[in-house]
Amino acid sequence: NEEWISDKTRFVWDGLRRQRLDTPYIRENGKLRKASWPEALSAVASAMKGKKLAGLIGDLVSVEAAYALKTLIEGQGGVVECRTDGAKLPAGNRSGYVGTASIEDIDTVQNIVLIGTNPVLESPVLNARIRKAWTQGANVSVIGENIDLTYESIHLGTGRDALAKLVAADHSATNGQENIVIVGQGALTEADGAAVLGTAMKLAETMQAKFMVLHTAAGRVGAMDIGATNDDAMDGVSAAEVIYNLGSDEVEIEAGPFVIYQGSHGDRGAHRAEIILPGAAYTEEAGLFVNTEGRPQLAQRAGFAPGEAKENWAILRALSAELDATLPFDSIAQLRTALVEAVPHLGDIDVVAENEWNAEKAGKLGKADFRNAVADFYLTNPIARASELMAELSAGAKARRDGAMAAE
Repeated sequence: NEEWISDKTRFVWDGLRRQRLDTPYIRENGKLRKASWPEALSAVASAMKGKKLAGLIGDLVSVEAAYALKTLIEGQGGVVECRTDGAKLPAGNRSGYVGTASIEDIDTVQNIVLIGTNPVLESPVLNARIRKAWTQGANVSVIGENIDLTYESIHLGTGRDALAKLVAADHSATNGQENIVIVGQGALTEADGAAVLGTAMKLAETMQAKFMVLHTAAGRVGAMDIGATNDDAMDGVSAAEVIYNLGSDEVEIEAGPFVIYQGSHGDRGAHRAEIILPGAAYTEEAGLFVNTEGRPQLAQRAGFAPGEAKENWAILRALSAELDATLPFDSIAQLRTALVEAVPHLGDIDVVAENEWNAEKAGKLGKADFRNAVADFYLTNPIARASELMAELSAGAKARRDGAMAAE
């Protein structure tokens, strides 16, 4: 990021102080009551034993916490899933869920194709990098919503037909140049998401371009790296009797399953839960995250969790003892050792691994227009939704969109 952060990142911190979960809760007769940690962990273990289990991994979950949940749930015969938005990201194919391009490659690129993404909202700092490339002569083409990127672009169309047309076009004039195809999460969450991904990868081959998947969830790539998926994706989660929700606040869980929520804020996930276990926010515990280009990065703790909230891996370790299925680590260092043994490249901090190209099948595309993943830039996660400033900025942005300015 060349030491840059967006203004949203800079000012969202007040959300860390509001709507926090600072003690365990158990729901009785439709109402939540405070509970001690021993009582809450015992209740969770009782609810899980002998049941069909599933684990959800949220957007801000560190790799260590995701690995601990995966190990615990799969050890009990359950399944886990990190693609909570339904994105058709291919398990086990890093060239398909990360790509082959680094962020630094954008600096010298000559042609960029954006598919189903608005980097202004989805990754402002990366968009600034694309803008810098544009100032140096790069051409930027867009398939999807016709948006203001803060620089000139060529709008090729809004739907799948524009993508198919571009794949079939003659690219001999740009072959040999430095090209990148960037596909957003909005392009991958519809029913034909796998076909869109395959077609975008085919376009990269046709253009002799590098390929990048632009992620909107900080924890997604790391969770994909450890294999926190199942063959039935979110359908596999829906079939469970008990769902252990680790910080997933962007998904609605339908009535039926017993829900345990572990997270930092009283957001959507907590509202659906029968038992709540208060965890640290990502700023309150050390953790590994893997960015959109596949670079493992180590986040250090900047503060302490409030009240009785605990580090997320430690909660899962304590719960495993209650289940008589004790996880094989007693410290974050031991957990990381096990993690790196399972996925060696996660030990290469700040290194972008080279991903072997393995193109997904370019299946039959639908007929719909692409829709971008982010509608409200300021309210994309529970910390932002708890922030008074982000709420004010969101309301201001909506007013500007909906009402004409005085000069108009």
